Amino acid sequence: MTTIDPITTQVIRNALKAAADEMQISLVKTAHNPLIYEVHDFGVVLTNQKGEMLAEGSGLPGFIGCLPSAIVGGLALYGPQGFADGDVLLTNEPDDTGTHLSDVVVYMPILAEGRLVAFSSVMAHWADIGGHTPGGWCPDTTDVHQEGMIFSHLKLIEAGKINATLERMILKNVRFPDLVRGDMNAMIAACRTGARRYQALCARHGAETLEAAMTIVFDQAERMMRRKIAEIPDGVYTAETWIDHDGVNLDLPRKIQVTVTVSGEEMSMDWTGSSEVAGGPVNHPFVETRALCHTILKSLTMPLDPLNAGHLRPLTVTAPPNTIVSPLYPAPCDSYGYVAEMAMHVIVRALSQAIPERCPACSYQMFGPYFFRTDPRFGKPFIYIDPVDGGGGAFPHADGPSGLIFVGDGDCPNTPVEIVETRYPLLMRRYAINLEGAGRGQFRGGFGVIREYEMLEDNILMQLMNENTLYPPWGLYGGEGSGVSKAVVWAGTDHEQTLTRRVSYFGPLHSGDRVVVSTTGGGGWGDPAERDPERVRDDVRNGFLTPEQALADYGVTI
Repeated sequence: MTTIDPITTQVIRNALKAAADEMQISLVKTAHNPLIYEVHDFGVVLTNQKGEMLAEGSGLPGFIGCLPSAIVGGLALYGPQGFADGDVLLTNEPDDTGTHLSDVVVYMPILAEGRLVAFSSVMAHWADIGGHTPGGWCPDTTDVHQEGMIFSHLKLIEAGKINATLERMILKNVRFPDLVRGDMNAMIAACRTGARRYQALCARHGAETLEAAMTIVFDQAERMMRRKIAEIPDGVYTAETWIDHDGVNLDLPRKIQVTVTVSGEEMSMDWTGSSEVAGGPVNHPFVETRALCHTILKSLTMPLDPLNAGHLRPLTVTAPPNTIVSPLYPAPCDSYGYVAEMAMHVIVRALSQAIPERCPACSYQMFGPYFFRTDPRFGKPFIYIDPVDGGGGAFPHADGPSGLIFVGDGDCPNTPVEIVETRYPLLMRRYAINLEGAGRGQFRGGFGVIREYEMLEDNILMQLMNENTLYPPWGLYGGEGSGVSKAVVWAGTDHEQTLTRRVSYFGPLHSGDRVVVSTTGGGGWGDPAERDPERVRDDVRNGFLTPEQALADYGVTI
């Protein structure tokens, strides 16, 4: 048995985190799609040879949590002996990856001292996967096979030699082959970066020393997480919410329900009570349901500690088979993110009964337009996917943040106006704070934003992502809920049209047409009557409230 001192243990732990961060930098520097290099719609993870998380780079929390499961799926198929040095594999099976087909996993085995020692992996949203709707997020598929190509742990590169036939097949079945090729190569480069760094650590310390160090780190993380769970009052805490519809049955809301049980140093999250599997593509694969449970637990207890497999051991996640949070093949899941967002918020809502001092109100939900043109007869094909920022829920001690991405996308930044206008036939006419829709409270919700796009060319189509128009974000402990996000098409004309529900292939839009999207704010926390008058005066001074609103909403005279 290898013995190791505490200093070496921490050196190795931090070196692995640095390696994952370098993988992320490599991906951002070499990707072709702004959704990756600007929005950071990806996850980066190093695992050990068993698929247990060693270190993660910044990115989407759900992606980071799902990548170990993707590796485990590959191990189940090939076995530890089925990987060779130089292999690079592709997979996007929802049962393994936890999301929709557009989120492709590229991973590679890391060999050292003649054996498999680790894996490097990246999950990122491709510009296209060949499905019914460009770029994914089709609102009305009824079968996963309608949503695009499925890769089941295919070796794109085998022992260092590329599978040219597979590559050609992929590029012939996507609408934007140059983007896909560029991003696929960027993901491969990121994985190779992680592999080189891990192998360098093995050369310095020895593979067994790395394994021994991370065993210690896992155990430390588990002990710390158990102590944090023990601080939460024992009990059974249940919460539920609904999403508007599943994309096919437009008049049938779908329930998301979780029961959180805290018992000593352990916690469980059970999704019994959630609606049965949906006919449309909002189904949320169980792998990511479990990953988001881990995300919320970690965020509410140990937000600053770098994540590893040890943090996850005290949490058990269960769900009956074939529900909206545990669909079975071939259930559609292209619009899984609507359930993902609400699943995270409903966990927080449940735990707010136990630890109200840590839990914010509900934030705005996933929203954003796609602008695209795929028929070359009408102009150069392009796709622009814009997840639009909104308002965060208020905290028990502070107002909610304004103009931040929805919770499921972690710390993803927005797409700068300069990138939009230089890469696409679009002009950003306005980018401003939306002063409507923030929930009132002792601490108010954050504000959403307004983005106004003008088309500069003809025959542009639009897809709109939106959720929670019937069940808007809620407040907590007397705080008020917020409003509804929307898009106004052909703004300023006689045929202006307001859209709140999801749409696909809307248009065509032509040069000069304008689309104004407005995201709502977050819910409030606490009774509005208890808001500090000085905070109200600050909002007036900052232009967030008029003096008349200050008096009407909070009883404060300016």
